[in-house]
Amino acid sequence: MRQALHISIDPSPYHNQFSSNSSSPSSSSAQPSPGTTATSPASTISDGILCSVLCIYDFQSPDPAHLSFAKNEILDIIKKEDSGWWAAMRKGGDVVGWIPQAFVKSLTEEMAERLWNVREELRVYEYSAEQLYIGAPTSKIPFDDDPEPTPPPPRNRLYVSRSDVESRRDRRQEHWTALPDRQYRPPSPVTPQPYPSVSKLINKPTPPTPNELDDRLDGQDRPATRRPLPQVIVGPSTTTTTNNNNNNNNSNKEASSISPDLGKRSDEKIQKLTGSKEALDFYKSNLVWYLKPRYGDQLQIDEEGRILSGTRIALVERLVWTCGPKDPIKTAEDTQYRRIFLTTFRTLMSPDQLFEMLVEIYRMEYPKNLSATEFEDWKEKCWVPTQRLVLTLFTMWLEDHRLLEEEPHIARRLTDFVKLITTGPFAAMAKGIVDTIARLTFANPPSTSPITSPGRKRRARQPKNDLLRLDSSDIAEQLSLLEYRLYAKITPQECLALAKSQANTSSNGICKNPPTNTSNLTNFCATHDKLAAWVTSTILNNDQLSRRADTVDFWIKVAEKCRNMNNFASMSAIINALSSTVILRLHLTWAHVGRKNTLDGLLKYNKPTGGFSGYRKLQLQADGPCVPFVGMYMTEIVHIKDQYSDEGDRASFIQRQRWYEVVKVMLRTQSKPYSIAENDSTMQFISNNMRQLTTSKDWQTKFWSKSQEVQQSELAHADIRRGLEAAGF
Repeated sequence: MRQALHISIDPSPYHNQFSSNSSSPSSSSAQPSPGTTATSPASTISDGILCSVLCIYDFQSPDPAHLSFAKNEILDIIKKEDSGWWAAMRKGGDVVGWIPQAFVKSLTEEMAERLWNVREELRVYEYSAEQLYIGAPTSKIPFDDDPEPTPPPPRNRLYVSRSDVESRRDRRQEHWTALPDRQYRPPSPVTPQPYPSVSKLINKPTPPTPNELDDRLDGQDRPATRRPLPQVIVGPSTTTTTNNNNNNNNSNKEASSISPDLGKRSDEKIQKLTGSKEALDFYKSNLVWYLKPRYGDQLQIDEEGRILSGTRIALVERLVWTCGPKDPIKTAEDTQYRRIFLTTFRTLMSPDQLFEMLVEIYRMEYPKNLSATEFEDWKEKCWVPTQRLVLTLFTMWLEDHRLLEEEPHIARRLTDFVKLITTGPFAAMAKGIVDTIARLTFANPPSTSPITSPGRKRRARQPKNDLLRLDSSDIAEQLSLLEYRLYAKITPQECLALAKSQANTSSNGICKNPPTNTSNLTNFCATHDKLAAWVTSTILNNDQLSRRADTVDFWIKVAEKCRNMNNFASMSAIINALSSTVILRLHLTWAHVGRKNTLDGLLKYNKPTGGFSGYRKLQLQADGPCVPFVGMYMTEIVHIKDQYSDEGDRASFIQRQRWYEVVKVMLRTQSKPYSIAENDSTMQFISNNMRQLTTSKDWQTKFWSKSQEVQQSELAHADIRRGLEAAGF
């Protein structure tokens, strides 16, 4: 009959759990306790932990001295016995029990910490993959033709005597006394250590099962002796081998089905290359190896999961790889990633390169060494979703990112490609893409003309080349229409081309020497400069002091009206002209201006401090039609290029994301036209006057000379006035 034994765990690691003012109960009972309960936190016994182990198999035992556990759990070991029984407890738990050593694997501190961050159901797989990378150590177990190993000698001492317990207790009496619920500790088991049954799974070590295991566990009257273990070869990267050579061959065959890339893409390598734990999590994605992104280790991701940089193929693969678990937030992030990429990819690669990469991904081959079940799993979870996303991406490129306008030759290649998809689940999507190309090809271009509103029409005065006879509100409205038409034609690619060309900007943010492929952006910027020049010329070309002052007042009213209409482009140009040196030096003119306080209120928006924070606030608060002042945005685009840069073959995606955000804000009101009618005569008057000013800015020198002439005239006029006042007139 089995003899109940007392556990021989040294109680010293638990001394912090006990009080020093209570008596110590006896611990010599021969009856096993159902468990070992402690009321102190787990941190108080952390000093007694020898190591952590990963539970490779399930272990269920009715014995109260045992600690049952499930596969993938991580336990802390506080005692090891030569018999193969280890005393263990759960992290943060308060129950200590015996577990069979053959059911668990010891972990290093680094590996234990890593597995705690892995989903519980995937820990064994992750551990096995790690061991495959490290490589199996040379086995020192005898081969099949070696003699049978000598069984371990029986223990000379199967129980702890009362004298030993009492002497040990006396030595610690002054430090601790066992609490009532820790009166007994589980006895050291004397039954043979059980072994799990042979598993059919690959990629993990599987100890063999002794034939007599069930009988020995069920028998209650067997002597407490240990039997020799059968020969096993258990390594981190090998399956179990027994004396049967056939089993060994089968194990090697199964092991050969492991992905050849699994041993190369280790956790350490990925984290070292990317410098980010989140990149490792993205690469693993809690997926089996054949569902993981093929280039996931070439992405750098920050702690919040944002992509920082990556190779071109890795960034493209990220567009269409959706094998992981999905949730609304993840879906929204993926959609935003595609929008950013399709807006900015021309700064990274040519449209032909992107098209060829997407077609190659659509036609990707299945991974090798897949079983029939694994192939169906890969087809369902990876191949089909990826092909669907490739076609979805082509549709987004067509409808939202100007494929026909920017790359018409890609549309022809795309048509040829999708026409080959005539069967299968995506035949309808392919036909839809062909129909979309045809629809967009023959569709009328979007009109930027304002909506005619009869109620807004006014009775226009005939200009007759006299600015002061016109209505300032009419001038402001027609300027808004003119500026909006130019603004609505600007494309995101023109803004990004500015960054690629490293074009310079002037002090007020307006571009100088823009790239040649930015005609719409160039025309919009040129209109800003021409309007400022026109304002300056109308003031300087008036010889009469009163008319100069009236002209200044007129343009202040136009600027104020533009401010109310959210036409910040014209407002900025007018303010720049009125605050220029050639106008400010005309002190006598300003002495007769009646709306100078209004101008002072507008000037605060034109300050370049804080990145034109005044204009930014105005434009973000604008509701309805708006023509923004784009100088600050173009300056920011150039600065982003200096702040973030590509490194080697890795492109900075955070740079492209910042560009996307700036361009999105800059062009966000393109779809909101002004609902006012065009006044043909006033619009013609504006166009004729601005057309006379060349883009070479030769007029700046003329303005300076004319300003000096007017200033001298004002000084002479002031001297005459002072003389008349002195004479008593």
